[in-house]
Parts: sequence; C-alpha cells; structure tokens
Amino acid sequence: MSYINSFRGRFVFLSNFYSCKIEHKGITYPSVEHYYVALKVTGMQFIDGVYYTAPDFRELVARILDAGDVKKLGRRVKVRSDWDDKKLDFMEWGIREKFKDPNLSEMLLSTGDLELIEGNDWHDVFWGKCSCPKCGGSGENYLGKILMKVREELKQQNKRSSLEE
Repeated sequence: MSYINSFRGRFVFLSNFYSCKIEHKGITYPSVEHYYVALKVTGMQFIDGVYYTAPDFRELVARILDAGDVKKLGRRVKVRSDWDDKKLDFMEWGIREKFKDPNLSEMLLSTGDLELIEGNDWHDVFWGKCSCPKCGGSGENYLGKILMKVREELKQQNKRSSLEE
C-alpha cells in the first residue's frame, strides 16, 4: 500500500497546525490544534501569574496566532480529569469540522486511498509514528486513522449526493 508519511510540503493541509476555522461554542479557533488545546481544560488555570477560567482560557487560546505556541501552552495546563477518555472524540470532531470546508475536503479526497501517517521524529507514538532510531517507525497513528475515517465519510457523502442528482 502506498502512503503519505509527512504532513508537510503539499500535504501540510493534513497538519493540525494548518490554518482553518473551527467554531465551537461561539469561539472560532484558527486551527484544529487551537481547538484541541482549548478543550484540554475545564477548570481554573494559572498561567504566567494570571488565573483564567476555562472560558477565558479558551478565548486566550483562540487569540494566539501561532499553533506551535498553542501546543507549548497546552503542555503547561492542568488537564481535565477525563482527558484520556475524551481526547480522541475531541480530535475527531475537530478534524470533521476542518474538512467541512469544501476546498479542504477536496484536498483530503485528492489523497485517494493512500494511507495517511503522521510521521514525526519527536516521539509522538500516539497521534503518529515516530521515525527516530529509538522508536523505529512505531506508533498508533490515531491522527492518520481519523483523517482516513473522515476521508471515507466524505467519499460516501459524495456517492450519496451523486445518486440523488
């Protein structure tokens, strides 16, 4: 089977850092990464000497320009107690929202039946597969699996639409 194992270059649109609009509960986030990090919290956060309620934290995240900065912030927060149970569902919802954009859905569909692998060298063996010598290409690749699931749903929607015409 052929595959895409880097969400860079012409496949950068597959990255959670890629600019898109994700609206959730009245807040518009500039990427899936922003949305995902915002949902990590439900309680008060103490960041750089300031207390934030969960809604204030979400507004703060939505205003940060760089997704990389958001990811770093996400490592510093007190994560909600049910995070491990909910993070896959949150990611799937965010990816679905992202690919409601017609241009992005077309781009995702253009990957055909290629396996989508979030290849990395920073040891992310949950969302992707790490290629460093220590990890040796291992990983669950949940981000890739979600992308392929959403791609398949889009294919099915397109089939239904063309049958109804």
